[in-house]
Amino acid sequence: MKVFDLKDNEVVISPEILTIEIFAEIWKEDKSKTKINAYTDFKFIYHLCDFNSPYNNYSEEKRTEAIKEEVLGKKDYEPSDKVKQACEIYKRLKQSPLEVLLNSVKNKIFEFSKYLDENEVDAESTTASLKIIDSMSKVVSQYKSLESAVKAEKQDTAVKIRGDKQVNSEFNE
Repeated sequence: MKVFDLKDNEVVISPEILTIEIFAEIWKEDKSKTKINAYTDFKFIYHLCDFNSPYNNYSEEKRTEAIKEEVLGKKDYEPSDKVKQACEIYKRLKQSPLEVLLNSVKNKIFEFSKYLDENEVDAESTTASLKIIDSMSKVVSQYKSLESAVKAEKQDTAVKIRGDKQVNSEFNE
């Protein structure tokens, strides 16, 4: 099921998503004609949780701040409990076990990077730092392999039509 899509730099929701209670609640709570608050919440959810978001390669901490500032234009945006719950549901709906594993590996790479950035080179940290650096080429190789597998998996779930042609965005305009 396609939950959200990105078209002309705007998040487009699929009608099916409003059959899921938490998304319907976010939608219904916004009483404005334009549903600007609901769309703001949906943009946040999409960019934070979707594999295809351009912010996917950020650490989760940096991703949240970048989305608030660069997508929403609201540094002070705080997701409600419903939005946080919708994020968890969105991840469960969209992430395969392989993608969950990829995200875990990516988070560990960020942790290793943070450790290397924050620790001074001294007698205590040298051994640990060298072990991390030594193992990084293997970790990066495995990460790239996992990432390729997830990308292939995402393409395999694309809708196909007769003649084995791919349906692309021009059919959805």
